[in-house]
Amino acid sequence: MKIADPGPDTLHAATCGDLAALDRVLAAIQPGVFNLALRMLGHRDDAADASQEILLKVVTHLAGFRGEAAFPTWVFRIARNHLLTASMRSRESPEVSLEAIGERLRQGLELGATLGEPAGSARSLTPEDKLEARQVALGCTQTMLLALDREQRLVYVLDVVFGLSSAEAAQVLEISPEAYRQRLSRARARLDGFVGSTCGWANRDAPCSCERQLPAVRHLKTAGGAPRAAPIAIVPAELEDAGRQFDALLRLGDAAAVFRAHPDYRVPASQRGAIRAVLRAEGMLGDDRPLH
Repeated sequence: MKIADPGPDTLHAATCGDLAALDRVLAAIQPGVFNLALRMLGHRDDAADASQEILLKVVTHLAGFRGEAAFPTWVFRIARNHLLTASMRSRESPEVSLEAIGERLRQGLELGATLGEPAGSARSLTPEDKLEARQVALGCTQTMLLALDREQRLVYVLDVVFGLSSAEAAQVLEISPEAYRQRLSRARARLDGFVGSTCGWANRDAPCSCERQLPAVRHLKTAGGAPRAAPIAIVPAELEDAGRQFDALLRLGDAAAVFRAHPDYRVPASQRGAIRAVLRAEGMLGDDRPLH
């Protein structure tokens, strides 16, 4: 996942009011901005709200882009400033911690054992089992990410998900590369250490696996219980993408690969229309030609 650079000619034309150029700018940056917001906030509605506000800030401040940094870096900075303080419709749970997640996973394994799925069960998995296990994996690992505070989460996401170099990420955060690497080291030590010692996706010798959590997940649903909902509702196309990426990345046996295996989440289809409506209401657009 990247925030693409539409190029200087497109940026200049968009700044001068060319609607087609403005659309190209949005097309270049919208997927990356939405995916960053979703990884940071963990819920689609919150990410949609935040990414729309970030995109509006980018569009309305294009004339202020002076080129001192690359355009994607400038967009990342706007997103960073917004996401570190963004309010959320769904409350960001302060009780979420890696310790609490580990305890819930342990309880799920124990419940699975009481339901006839003991540790080491060799039952073959159906395609439906594998699909459901992947959904559990995506929800569980995103919850782990949310256990970091927002600053640590941002540092981790810039490295693992967006693949920024130390120099690039340091520019986004406006700190030195050395300071960035120190922050990243702390975030990775905390999150990768937990995932590597707990999650069977990252370490085959770890005690937990999503397949072994399935009996408890299904039992709670059948019993009318209230299992903790996955932070991100996954649409079918995203789940297919995740399947391909899990198969490729998880062979690495690396904790960070679990987070890279998440799909590129789909941008809300209505978002560009909503941005256009705001710009029109502010008098920044003079006609009704749609942005495609």
